[in-house]
Amino acid sequence: MSIYQDVVCTFCGSLCDDLEVEVANNKIVKVKRACTIGRNKLMHAQSDLASFRVNGQSATLDAALNEAARILSKAKSPLVYGLCSTTTEAQREAVALTELIGGIVDNPSSY
Repeated sequence: MSIYQDVVCTFCGSLCDDLEVEVANNKIVKVKRACTIGRNKLMHAQSDLASFRVNGQSATLDAALNEAARILSKAKSPLVYGLCSTTTEAQREAVALTELIGGIVDNPSSY
């Protein structure tokens, strides 16, 4: 088991940076010093139940990614919205992709 100290929670604007996360067998097994929302998000963000759909039908990850790429490549002005509950690394990748496809980045605080 590994214990990670001073983990940052990105699930709200508070950005709590003092969480303690215990990991066993490559899975989060315990989260300390997080609010209920942060704890639940971290504990359940690793679900093995991921499923993918294309046109309402079950699909593989590759098929879903290919369809997403097809849709984005044809979009005139794609919008990447949200990102407030993602890591900074994921946000960096989303912004880079958005710039690459000529899209627009927005966040929930803009409404």
